[in-house]
Amino acid sequence: MQGKIKRLEARDQKQARGMDTQAMIPVLAMVVELVSMLGFRWVSVPDLRYSPYAKAGMLGKLEEAAKGIAWNYQVPEAMTQAADQAAGYLRIGMAVSVILGLCFILLAFQVKVKAKRLGRLAFLWNTGMTAAVLWWATDTNMALNLLEGRENNFMNLTIYSHVQLTAAAYLQIVLALLIVPFLGKLLDTRKEYAAEYYQTRVETKDTGIGKRTILAFVLILTAIPAVIFFGIFFLNDRSDYFISMCIIILSMLPFFLVFENRRPQAREVVVIAVMAALAVAGRAAFFMLPQFKPTAAIVIIAGVGLGAEAGFLTGALAGFVSNFFFGQGPWTPWQMFAFGIVGFLGGLIFRRKRGKWKHFRVWLCIYGGLSVLIIYGFLLDTASVFMGMGGINKAAFLAMYASGFPMNVIHGSATVIFLAVLGEPMLAKLERIRKKYGILEP
Repeated sequence: MQGKIKRLEARDQKQARGMDTQAMIPVLAMVVELVSMLGFRWVSVPDLRYSPYAKAGMLGKLEEAAKGIAWNYQVPEAMTQAADQAAGYLRIGMAVSVILGLCFILLAFQVKVKAKRLGRLAFLWNTGMTAAVLWWATDTNMALNLLEGRENNFMNLTIYSHVQLTAAAYLQIVLALLIVPFLGKLLDTRKEYAAEYYQTRVETKDTGIGKRTILAFVLILTAIPAVIFFGIFFLNDRSDYFISMCIIILSMLPFFLVFENRRPQAREVVVIAVMAALAVAGRAAFFMLPQFKPTAAIVIIAGVGLGAEAGFLTGALAGFVSNFFFGQGPWTPWQMFAFGIVGFLGGLIFRRKRGKWKHFRVWLCIYGGLSVLIIYGFLLDTASVFMGMGGINKAAFLAMYASGFPMNVIHGSATVIFLAVLGEPMLAKLERIRKKYGILEP
């Protein structure tokens, strides 16, 4: 009996038994990818929305999409045959994806470390499947454009394309980018991670804006706008939840950079959740007054009191969650980004300046009014032009900015009022919480 116990202990030292929580992350990601392949549409043909082929586009049944295209457009038989042949090859590729994914899942439960190579192969293969379907769709679009006498330019192959990929296809790429670089560490459960309960608070000298914040700023100004415009041109604003979740994930990355060399405490995350909840509740409470909302003011307070990264995350969450009451749509990602950038810049400008600046409240109110008027208003008016799709030109932008200016003035004025009333009391409370519990220290 003792010999058996020793053998088990020796095995445990080499590799953790069961399914460690961190090892579940890539396994669940692979499950999501397989479900996406087997159960969701990868291809959308807007012109077939009210036809017998409206639901065609499953990865394993792309021939139905090809038949729908042939039914709706006057296409040569040779083109239909080529599309059917390509769909057959893609179905074989999907079968390979399923086999690789299932093998990875089984191996991850048994020998986690050795599953690393197979996992990377499976995720990259699934990404290749998205690339293959995108090639199939692009080739089909180019052929249809030639038949209709349309130019094969960027707009006709993206926004105004006949065949478009859905979020389910691009999900493979997103998950691969998130999982593959960290797959080895996630599957390596040989170490016994000691529980770290509370981080001893050490007050550090404020040295100004660090590299971490600069990195977060660059990420916010590049990655998130790229995701939004990807949704416009390649998803045609039909996958609002997918784009919104991508923005939330990207918003969390700068926030968690705050915890560089330590694990976050639950209380630190809870404070962000509470501020986001207050922003959502404030927007819902003033639903009867168009644009007169405290949301932007609370997001700015979160950025000033808890840091720029926390301000952006609060704004993104507030925009997403509040639209469950006001209605989700293609405007949601724009609102998330607009609220987030207002909170982030507020955290940068007023970083630990409370009590050091004269007339701090006045400057805070001025920033709140101008940021909502110039930044939030500009972004949402720009979004309206893209969502309208009546014509993307200089006249459309100028007309939208002019028509949206009065509402932006109301929103900015409301932000000034709420910052004047709520700014100092809420910042004092946040400062007390931050110092008492040592949360979100530099």
